[in-house]
Order: sequence, then structure tokens, then C-alpha cells
Amino acid sequence: MSLLELCVTVLAYNAVTFGNGPVMVPLLQADLVEGRGVLSSDQLLYGFTIARITPGQANTYVAAIGYMLHGLVGALACTVAIVLPGYLMLPLLWGYQRLRGVHLIPAFTRGLTIASVGLIFAATLSIGQATLTGWVSLVVFAAALAMAQLLHWNPLIVLGVSALIGLGARVLGWA
Repeated sequence: MSLLELCVTVLAYNAVTFGNGPVMVPLLQADLVEGRGVLSSDQLLYGFTIARITPGQANTYVAAIGYMLHGLVGALACTVAIVLPGYLMLPLLWGYQRLRGVHLIPAFTRGLTIASVGLIFAATLSIGQATLTGWVSLVVFAAALAMAQLLHWNPLIVLGVSALIGLGARVLGWA
């Protein structure tokens, strides 16, 4: 995949998902992992994880994808591709403000939100089937889910504790 193809893909998916970073994951998974085979699921998840624990936009993980595929130039180009639609949409904000009162606009955006949740869930299932292959990964997953949803821990702490559980399992020879 050329750098231009990657940037056009990122630009298109970002525009279609209205800059919603997590919603791009299933699109990128289907295209770059399953379709073209230029990334592994682990690489995509690694880039997404890095972006989630660092400050900034949620969709900057595409910079990591650009770096994996084309080095520093790829990271910079993908960053431009992810930011550009937001600036191109600014003139449309005036029109949106005028149309906000039309009852169909909120219904349209709600439909997009619901579709986004469905796409994220589908990607989660697909990635989960590929990565939750042993009992250790299931234990780490369950622990992370409990820490995040039941205990409401900070995501950085969840990632750190989960990494320590995985490391402990490796040291003990369980993984």
C-alpha cells in the first residue's frame, strides 16, 4: 500500500465517521488487516492503545499506523490526513447551525451515533475472537473489564495492571 493510498484511506474513513476515532477501527481492520493484509490485528491494536493512553485526539492512532507502514513521513502524512477533514468541515458549521432546528438533523446524528456503537462492537467482537485465544488472555480481559467497568479505574491504571498480570503469567510460564 502506497503512502498516498494510505492517506486517502485515512482521509475518507475519517470524513465518513465524522472524526470519531474508535469508529474508524473496524473500517481500518477490514481494510488494512483483513483486506490488504498490510497490518496485523496486534499492530492495529497497539497503535490504538498508544493513542488512548497519550494526550490528544482519539484518532491519532493512525499516525502509528502511518509510521508502521511508511516511517516518520507516513506518521506525519497520516496526521495531516486525520486533521484535514475537521478544517474542511468548518465552513459547513454555519449551515449546520442554521439547520439544527430541523427535526431530521438530530435524528440523523443519533442514527450515526448508534451505527458507530454497532461498528465499534463489531470490531471488538472480531478482534476479541482473534486475540482471546487462551485462558491467560481471558483472565487479563476479564480483569481489565472489571477494573474499567465495575471499579471505574483510570484507563492508564487498567492498562498497567493488565500488563503486569500478563507479564506475571509469562514469568510463571502460564503464557
